[in-house]
Amino acid sequence: MRLSNLLTRDNFRFKEEQAEAVNFELTEEQRMVQASVREFVAGEIAPRAHEYDEQARFPREQLKGLAELGLLGMIIPEEWGGAGFDTVAYAVALEEIARADASVCVIVGVTNSVVCYPILSFGTEEQKKKYLVPLARGEILGAFCLSEPQAGSDATNLKTRAVRDGDSYVINGTKSWVSSGGEANTYIVMAVTSREDNKNKVTAFIVEGTTPGLTVSSIEHKMGQRASQMFACPLQMFWAAKATVCAWPSTVSTTGALA
Repeated sequence: MRLSNLLTRDNFRFKEEQAEAVNFELTEEQRMVQASVREFVAGEIAPRAHEYDEQARFPREQLKGLAELGLLGMIIPEEWGGAGFDTVAYAVALEEIARADASVCVIVGVTNSVVCYPILSFGTEEQKKKYLVPLARGEILGAFCLSEPQAGSDATNLKTRAVRDGDSYVINGTKSWVSSGGEANTYIVMAVTSREDNKNKVTAFIVEGTTPGLTVSSIEHKMGQRASQMFACPLQMFWAAKATVCAWPSTVSTTGALA
Protein backbone atom coordinates (compact mmCIF):
# COMPACT_ATOMS: atom_id res chain seq x y z
CA MET A 1 0.00 0.00 0.00
CA ARG A 2 1.29 3.48 -0.85
CA LEU A 3 2.25 5.71 2.08
CA SER A 4 -0.02 8.43 0.73
CA ASN A 5 -2.97 6.05 1.11
CA LEU A 6 -2.15 5.51 4.76
CA LEU A 7 -1.95 9.19 5.60
CA THR A 8 -5.65 9.89 5.49
CA ARG A 9 -7.99 11.47 7.99
CA ASP A 10 -9.98 8.26 8.32
CA ASN A 11 -6.96 6.08 9.04
CA PHE A 12 -5.84 8.47 11.77
CA ARG A 13 -9.40 8.46 13.11
CA PHE A 14 -9.51 12.23 13.37
CA LYS A 15 -12.83 13.76 14.29
CA GLU A 16 -13.68 17.24 13.14
CA GLU A 17 -13.98 18.54 16.68
CA GLN A 18 -10.54 17.08 17.54
CA ALA A 19 -8.93 18.70 14.53
CA GLU A 20 -10.49 22.05 15.37
CA ALA A 21 -9.18 21.82 18.96
CA VAL A 22 -5.56 21.76 17.76
CA ASN A 23 -4.35 25.31 17.22
CA PHE A 24 -1.26 25.49 15.04
CA GLU A 25 -1.15 29.27 14.95
CA LEU A 26 1.77 30.98 16.64
CA THR A 27 1.02 33.22 19.57
CA GLU A 28 1.78 36.93 19.36
CA GLU A 29 4.92 36.40 21.45
CA GLN A 30 6.08 33.54 19.22
CA ARG A 31 5.52 35.66 16.10
CA MET A 32 7.56 38.46 17.66
CA VAL A 33 10.40 36.01 18.30
CA GLN A 34 10.17 34.76 14.74
CA ALA A 35 10.27 38.27 13.28
CA SER A 36 13.14 39.44 15.49
CA VAL A 37 15.30 36.39 14.79
CA ARG A 38 14.52 36.52 11.07
CA GLU A 39 15.62 40.16 10.92
CA PHE A 40 18.85 39.48 12.80
CA VAL A 41 19.64 36.42 10.72
CA ALA A 42 19.07 38.26 7.44
CA GLY A 43 21.40 41.06 8.44
CA GLU A 44 24.11 39.34 10.48
CA ILE A 45 24.24 35.61 9.73
CA ALA A 46 23.10 34.92 6.17
CA PRO A 47 25.57 37.30 4.46
CA ARG A 48 28.53 35.60 6.17
CA ALA A 49 27.39 31.97 6.24
CA HIS A 50 29.17 30.85 3.06
CA GLU A 51 32.45 32.52 4.02
CA TYR A 52 32.39 31.12 7.56
CA ASP A 53 31.63 27.63 6.28
CA GLU A 54 34.47 27.69 3.76
CA GLN A 55 36.95 28.94 6.37
CA ALA A 56 35.59 26.75 9.20
CA ARG A 57 35.44 29.99 11.15
CA PHE A 58 33.69 30.00 14.50
CA PRO A 59 30.87 32.62 14.48
CA ARG A 60 31.76 34.52 17.66
CA GLU A 61 30.38 37.85 16.47
CA GLN A 62 27.03 36.38 15.49
CA LEU A 63 26.74 34.49 18.78
CA LYS A 64 27.31 37.72 20.68
CA GLY A 65 24.37 39.28 18.87
CA LEU A 66 22.20 36.23 19.49
CA ALA A 67 23.11 36.38 23.18
CA GLU A 68 21.93 39.98 23.32
CA LEU A 69 18.59 38.80 21.93
CA GLY A 70 18.41 36.18 24.70
CA LEU A 71 18.69 33.22 22.35
CA LEU A 72 21.44 31.35 24.21
CA GLY A 73 19.13 30.76 27.16
CA MET A 74 15.75 30.80 25.48
CA ILE A 75 14.00 28.14 27.55
CA ILE A 76 15.71 29.06 30.82
CA PRO A 77 13.63 31.06 33.31
CA GLU A 78 14.50 34.73 33.73
CA GLU A 79 15.51 34.16 37.35
CA TRP A 80 18.45 32.12 36.04
CA GLY A 81 19.48 34.58 33.35
CA GLY A 82 17.38 33.18 30.52
CA ALA A 83 14.66 34.63 28.33
CA GLY A 84 11.90 32.37 29.65
CA PHE A 85 10.34 31.48 26.29
CA ASP A 86 8.40 28.30 25.63
CA THR A 87 9.63 25.42 23.50
CA VAL A 88 7.62 26.48 20.44
CA ALA A 89 9.31 29.89 20.42
CA TYR A 90 12.64 28.08 20.82
CA ALA A 91 11.88 25.80 17.86
CA VAL A 92 10.80 28.75 15.74
CA ALA A 93 14.04 30.60 16.55
CA LEU A 94 16.17 27.58 15.65
CA GLU A 95 14.26 27.20 12.39
CA GLU A 96 14.96 30.81 11.45
CA ILE A 97 18.66 30.47 12.27
CA ALA A 98 18.97 27.17 10.40
CA ARG A 99 17.47 28.71 7.26
CA ALA A 100 20.64 30.77 6.94
CA ASP A 101 23.34 28.76 8.71
CA ALA A 102 22.96 25.29 10.20
CA SER A 103 26.30 25.69 11.99
CA VAL A 104 25.05 28.57 14.11
CA CYS A 105 21.83 26.66 14.76
CA VAL A 106 23.82 23.69 16.11
CA ILE A 107 25.82 25.90 18.47
CA VAL A 108 22.71 27.61 19.80
CA GLY A 109 20.86 24.30 20.12
CA VAL A 110 23.69 22.57 21.99
CA THR A 111 24.23 25.27 24.59
CA ASN A 112 20.47 25.56 25.18
CA SER A 113 19.25 21.98 25.17
CA VAL A 114 22.07 19.71 26.37
CA VAL A 115 24.02 22.12 28.57
CA CYS A 116 21.70 24.75 30.04
CA TYR A 117 18.66 22.51 30.41
CA PRO A 118 20.35 19.64 32.28
CA ILE A 119 21.83 22.10 34.76
CA LEU A 120 18.40 23.70 35.19
CA SER A 121 16.75 20.29 35.66
CA PHE A 122 19.32 18.51 37.82
CA GLY A 123 21.86 21.05 39.04
CA THR A 124 22.18 22.38 42.57
CA GLU A 125 21.42 25.99 43.45
CA GLU A 126 25.14 26.71 43.57
CA GLN A 127 25.70 25.12 40.16
CA LYS A 128 22.89 27.18 38.67
CA LYS A 129 24.35 30.39 40.04
CA LYS A 130 27.88 29.57 38.94
CA TYR A 131 27.27 27.99 35.54
CA LEU A 132 23.67 28.35 34.37
CA VAL A 133 23.34 32.12 34.74
CA PRO A 134 26.38 33.03 32.58
CA LEU A 135 25.48 30.29 30.09
CA ALA A 136 21.90 31.52 29.72
CA ARG A 137 23.09 35.10 29.34
CA GLY A 138 25.47 34.03 26.59
CA GLU A 139 28.52 35.19 28.52
CA ILE A 140 30.03 31.71 28.11
CA LEU A 141 29.34 28.71 25.87
CA GLY A 142 28.66 25.10 26.73
CA ALA A 143 29.55 21.74 25.18
CA PHE A 144 28.15 18.24 25.71
CA CYS A 145 30.46 15.23 25.95
CA LEU A 146 28.64 11.94 25.45
CA SER A 147 29.85 10.39 22.19
CA GLU A 148 33.02 8.30 22.12
CA PRO A 149 35.06 6.70 19.32
CA GLN A 150 33.55 3.26 19.86
CA ALA A 151 30.13 4.36 21.06
CA GLY A 152 28.74 7.26 19.05
CA SER A 153 25.79 8.32 21.20
CA ASP A 154 25.35 4.81 22.61
CA ALA A 155 25.26 5.41 26.34
CA THR A 156 25.35 1.65 26.98
CA ASN A 157 28.87 1.41 25.60
CA LEU A 158 30.66 4.30 27.29
CA LYS A 159 34.26 3.62 28.30
CA THR A 160 34.95 6.92 30.06
CA ARG A 161 35.17 6.17 33.77
CA ALA A 162 34.89 8.35 36.85
CA VAL A 163 36.39 6.76 39.97
CA ARG A 164 35.69 8.18 43.42
CA ASP A 165 38.76 9.55 45.19
CA GLY A 166 37.75 11.12 48.49
CA ASP A 167 35.62 14.17 47.73
CA SER A 168 36.54 14.07 44.05
CA TYR A 169 36.31 11.83 41.00
CA VAL A 170 39.19 10.88 38.73
CA ILE A 171 37.95 10.81 35.15
CA ASN A 172 39.65 9.01 32.26
CA GLY A 173 38.46 8.52 28.71
CA THR A 174 38.04 10.13 25.31
CA LYS A 175 35.06 12.00 23.95
CA SER A 176 34.50 12.52 20.23
CA TRP A 177 32.56 14.90 17.99
CA VAL A 178 32.23 17.53 20.71
CA SER A 179 30.46 20.53 19.20
CA SER A 180 32.04 23.85 20.24
CA GLY A 181 34.94 21.97 21.83
CA GLY A 182 37.77 24.40 22.47
CA GLU A 183 35.40 27.37 22.33
CA ALA A 184 33.25 26.24 25.24
CA ASN A 185 33.87 27.26 28.83
CA THR A 186 31.61 24.64 30.41
CA TYR A 187 31.41 20.96 29.47
CA ILE A 188 28.79 18.41 30.51
CA VAL A 189 30.77 15.16 30.68
CA MET A 190 29.01 11.79 30.91
CA ALA A 191 31.02 9.06 32.61
CA VAL A 192 30.38 5.61 34.05
CA THR A 193 30.70 5.65 37.83
CA SER A 194 29.74 2.06 38.57
CA ARG A 195 28.20 -1.07 37.10
CA GLU A 196 25.41 -3.11 38.65
CA ASP A 197 23.49 -6.10 37.26
CA ASN A 198 25.28 -5.75 33.94
CA LYS A 199 24.13 -2.16 33.63
CA ASN A 200 26.21 1.01 33.62
CA LYS A 201 25.60 3.76 36.14
CA VAL A 202 26.24 7.00 34.28
CA THR A 203 26.83 10.33 36.00
CA ALA A 204 26.91 13.82 34.48
CA PHE A 205 29.71 16.14 35.57
CA ILE A 206 30.04 19.87 34.99
CA VAL A 207 33.64 20.45 33.92
CA GLU A 208 35.22 23.84 33.35
CA GLY A 209 37.23 24.25 30.16
CA THR A 210 40.36 25.23 32.07
CA THR A 211 40.41 22.03 34.15
CA PRO A 212 43.88 20.42 33.97
CA GLY A 213 43.67 17.12 32.10
CA LEU A 214 40.78 18.22 29.89
CA THR A 215 42.34 18.71 26.48
CA VAL A 216 40.95 19.51 23.07
CA SER A 217 42.89 17.75 20.35
CA SER A 218 42.07 17.14 16.70
CA ILE A 219 39.35 19.05 14.90
CA GLU A 220 36.96 16.98 12.81
CA HIS A 221 37.06 17.89 9.12
CA LYS A 222 33.46 17.79 7.99
CA MET A 223 31.72 18.09 4.64
CA GLY A 224 29.33 20.72 5.97
CA GLN A 225 28.43 22.79 9.02
CA ARG A 226 32.11 23.60 9.25
CA ALA A 227 31.63 26.76 11.32
CA SER A 228 30.24 24.54 14.07
CA GLN A 229 33.56 23.01 14.97
CA MET A 230 33.75 19.51 16.43
CA PHE A 231 36.72 18.20 18.37
CA ALA A 232 37.99 15.11 20.10
CA CYS A 233 38.50 15.65 23.83
CA PRO A 234 40.87 13.26 25.63
CA LEU A 235 40.20 13.19 29.38
CA GLN A 236 43.42 12.15 31.06
CA MET A 237 43.50 11.69 34.81
CA PHE A 238 41.71 14.87 35.73
CA TRP A 239 39.99 15.46 39.01
CA ALA A 240 36.37 16.60 39.22
CA ALA A 241 35.14 17.72 42.63
CA LYS A 242 32.01 16.13 44.03
CA ALA A 243 30.38 19.56 43.76
CA THR A 244 30.55 19.29 39.96
CA VAL A 245 28.17 16.32 39.82
CA CYS A 246 25.12 17.56 37.93
CA ALA A 247 23.07 14.37 38.05
CA TRP A 248 23.52 11.35 40.29
CA PRO A 249 23.96 7.95 38.65
CA SER A 250 21.27 6.73 36.31
CA THR A 251 21.00 3.18 35.11
CA VAL A 252 21.72 2.62 31.45
CA SER A 253 20.17 -0.63 30.31
CA THR A 254 21.00 -2.60 27.19
CA THR A 255 18.27 -0.62 25.40
CA GLY A 256 20.10 2.65 26.05
CA ALA A 257 17.33 4.07 28.21
CA LEU A 258 18.12 6.05 31.34
CA ALA A 259 16.20 4.81 34.32
